[in-house]
Amino acid sequence: MSSAQIVHQAQMFGQAVILGCGMLLVYDLIRIFRRVAAHGVVWIAVEDMFFWVISAFVLFQFLHQEDDGKVRGFVILAMFLGMLLYGRLCSRAVVKGGTFLLRKLCGGVRFLFRGIMKPVRIMARPVGKCAQCLKRICKKRNRYVKKRLKKLWKAVRMGLCKL
Repeated sequence: MSSAQIVHQAQMFGQAVILGCGMLLVYDLIRIFRRVAAHGVVWIAVEDMFFWVISAFVLFQFLHQEDDGKVRGFVILAMFLGMLLYGRLCSRAVVKGGTFLLRKLCGGVRFLFRGIMKPVRIMARPVGKCAQCLKRICKKRNRYVKKRLKKLWKAVRMGLCKL
């Protein structure tokens, strides 16, 4: 084995460690999103499945580009090592900090949204009152039309029975 091949494999090992860290960082972003916006069990399963399918595709692309698609045990080990390092060193801080920042940002957005929606609600009240009034009028009109149609149908039926 030449020294160029050893250097290439060492570079691949380092890239795989970084790829493992990056994959776990993306998963932490999903975890942050889950903490800010509550999810059901089904959506969590769908998100996890989507993440792992994309991760497998990324791993395949990495192996295909770097070593012509040969699956190397040391590359997979390096990815797990990268995930382990990231998970032990900074995952908790990233999730807590990201959750805090996103909640603060969303809180500001909610406050802004409430400020915009208050005048809209005030202006919508008269429209809602008119809609309720119109609904009552239509309901009365519908009852009247229904009674008239029943009387007409009875008359038609009686006329048909006499024939």
